[in-house]
Amino acid sequence: KKFNLILASLFLLSSIAINAQKELTQGMVKMEVTEVNSDNPQIAAQMEMFKGTQTEYYFSDEKSLVNANMMGGMMKMQTLTNNADEHVTMLFEAMGQKMMIESTKEERAEMEAGQSEMADAADIIYDKNDTKEILGYKCYKATVKMDADPNMQMEFSMYITPELKASNKMIQGLQAYELEGFPLELVLNTDQMSLTTSAVDLKKEIDKSVFDLNTSGYTKMSFEEFQQSMGGMGGGMGF
Repeated sequence: KKFNLILASLFLLSSIAINAQKELTQGMVKMEVTEVNSDNPQIAAQMEMFKGTQTEYYFSDEKSLVNANMMGGMMKMQTLTNNADEHVTMLFEAMGQKMMIESTKEERAEMEAGQSEMADAADIIYDKNDTKEILGYKCYKATVKMDADPNMQMEFSMYITPELKASNKMIQGLQAYELEGFPLELVLNTDQMSLTTSAVDLKKEIDKSVFDLNTSGYTKMSFEEFQQSMGGMGGGMGF
């Protein structure tokens, strides 16, 4: 059960003078799982398959897109969000199955209510004296401590920049939190393991055609049908 929660978190599991950096309202950030650690040999072996996993976050004023390629291509996911009404189209491919799921904000309300409860029980701590330069952007530290589950303590430690006008809600596990900036480094710590995701590439210009999804060959299903097909695990992953 604990390992399933860890897996869910993975989907989360992402310039000149730094102080004069121009705000980005559109672009792409590529995040990569750069480090995994666990004192439990079994979990450490299982987590190792996620090392090197890359996720691309595309953003503009109108739309947001997350491209995730996991476990060497065994699992792929594209999530397109219309920023105005938060309508989501997701293409999910795994083990030969290709599924297309569309959902409205209202359809996700019950799941997101649970995430909001977790956010209400969490503390967000900012330390603007703890800074780091990542891909030319000055970032400062933010820590999210979650104590909603007494059986599993979880903490996100990250370095964020307010100069990127991308929503942190694109990152699974952080949808319910209103952060001051977008994280360019993110460390997930639990009592079982730690996982580090780092920004490895950043583009300031994107072709808007990236938001045109190729849905050919995908089986369309409802949000509820997809959750059932995932055996209830989808909700934990933020689907």
